[in-house]
Amino acid sequence: TKSGISKIYFVELPKDVQERFHYNPANAAAYTAAQAFAKPGLAGRGQPVEIISHGTQVDINQHLALGYVTIVDFYADWCPACRWLSPRLEQMAASDPQIALRKIDIVNWKTAVARQFTIDSLPQVSIYNRAGQLIGTVSGADIDQIKSYVAQAKARG
Repeated sequence: TKSGISKIYFVELPKDVQERFHYNPANAAAYTAAQAFAKPGLAGRGQPVEIISHGTQVDINQHLALGYVTIVDFYADWCPACRWLSPRLEQMAASDPQIALRKIDIVNWKTAVARQFTIDSLPQVSIYNRAGQLIGTVSGADIDQIKSYVAQAKARG
């Protein structure tokens, strides 16, 4: 940013300092969601890319797209591998009507969602079949392994 404060450091500041700079997590989440929907080609034929959390705990079962293979991407804006993988996952969702992409921004290692899902490396991608059963989890930007789990999820219903 122009001020030289990156997101990772900013969110770790005390709340009163964040408020002085007018940082509002709800507004940040709404902005990110609006940006995701505004980008052409990110919606996979009726299944929009959905950012479901910015560091807060989440009930993943409420966000699975039953009837579709759901890819859940745990990422952070400051993670280079995440920035490499993200457009590739979005392209998979855009080109395959059977895939729904859900994204969870862990924000930093200390957030509730990072602890909830025991995120110890990024990116981390979980693939669920059409019935909502976890098929596999990939740690790292291994797109071939992700595609393999997606194929398994399609085959298992």
